[in-house]
Amino acid sequence: MSPKQQIMLLGVAMAISVAGCAVHKPHEDMGAFVDKSYVDLEPGWRIRVVTPILSSGKFKMQPKEFHAEGKTEALQAGGGFLGYETDYYAVNARNGNGVVVRFGSAEFTSNGKSSKRSQPLVPLFDLPENVRYVRLLFLTRVSQTEHDQAILGSSSLADLDALRRKVEDSPAENCKIQPEGVCSWVPAGIAVQPEKRIPAGGKTWIPAT
Repeated sequence: MSPKQQIMLLGVAMAISVAGCAVHKPHEDMGAFVDKSYVDLEPGWRIRVVTPILSSGKFKMQPKEFHAEGKTEALQAGGGFLGYETDYYAVNARNGNGVVVRFGSAEFTSNGKSSKRSQPLVPLFDLPENVRYVRLLFLTRVSQTEHDQAILGSSSLADLDALRRKVEDSPAENCKIQPEGVCSWVPAGIAVQPEKRIPAGGKTWIPAT
C-alpha cells in the first residue's frame, strides 16, 4: 500500500468516527448539544477500530492538501504519521441476555507492510464483567468541529439509559464510573465502527449504522 493510499484510508477512518453525527442548525446557546445519537451493540456484530500511529504519541491526524501547479494532488498527513493499527472485537451473546465484547485481533500497517499484534495499542473495550449492555454514544457540539465518542456499559438497559442521559447532560463531568455503569471516551482521532454480516452468517461485513 502506497503512502497516498494509507492517507486515503485514514481519511475514511476519520469520516467513520463522525458518521453517527448529523449536522443541525446551531442554537443561540453555543454551548448546547444539538444532536445526540447512539447505537447499542448486538450479538453477531464485530467492532473495527482504526488507530493512527503518530510520532507525537497522539492519535488525531492533521491532514494537509498538497498543491502542485494550482491543483490538489494528494493528501499528506501531519503530526509525524508512522502507520495505523486495525483492531477487531467480537460482540457475542451472553448467557441470559446482553452481550460480551472480546478482543479478536490487531494488525499494524506501515509503508505497505503489516504485522500482527497480540494486544490492541488502546484497549477500548476493557469492561467490567457485570456489564451486559454496551452502547456507543456520539455527541456533536454546535460548532460542528468537535466530535466526541464514548463507550457506555451497564448491567441493565434502564441503567444504560440513565447513564446516557447523565453523559449527554454533562459530558465532561459524567463520563466516568457511575452507579449506573461505566463511561469512557474514545480518544480523538481513533475511529470505532460497529459492523454486521450480510446476509446473516455470511462473509461480507458492512457498517452496522
